[in-house]
Amino acid sequence: MNSFALFTDVSINPQRRSGVGAYLLVPASYVELAPHDIDRAAVSAAIRFKRFTDTSSTKLEVQTVLWALENFRAEAERSAPARLRVFTDSQCVVGLRARRAGLEANNFRSRRSGLLLANTALYRAFFQACDELGVEVIKVAGHSRACTRDTVQQIFSYVDKEVRRALHYGDAP
Repeated sequence: MNSFALFTDVSINPQRRSGVGAYLLVPASYVELAPHDIDRAAVSAAIRFKRFTDTSSTKLEVQTVLWALENFRAEAERSAPARLRVFTDSQCVVGLRARRAGLEANNFRSRRSGLLLANTALYRAFFQACDELGVEVIKVAGHSRACTRDTVQQIFSYVDKEVRRALHYGDAP
């Protein structure tokens, strides 16, 4: 079975309610390299970007993971079954798996107001995609000092820098 690592990150302009999501899909063996062996130019060239509008930071994080999973699913359908680990610094995305039982038990409604949660459709799509693809979500400590980074943190820092650059300079489609 093929194994892959998917790195996702976002950068948002809250005043404009728009942002850029980015992902990097690499073979899982790539995260076994030494941090100093990671080629920044190769990583930067492989990152995919998408601009989102009418969004918030929480919504953008989930939208970006879903977009990346949709693209992975399309690629995976043409090849052998694959194992996927998603690396993100998003507490929301990481926490969704732990919150799933409670969200479903309350039918995605707020405990206080009883109103449907704003991101219900995204949460349901996330759970469905994770179930179908067997996704493992892993929390990355974002914004760590360069001298203390392991390989995963090094790769993630490149994705983080590129997505911020894309938002600032408008490089994303």
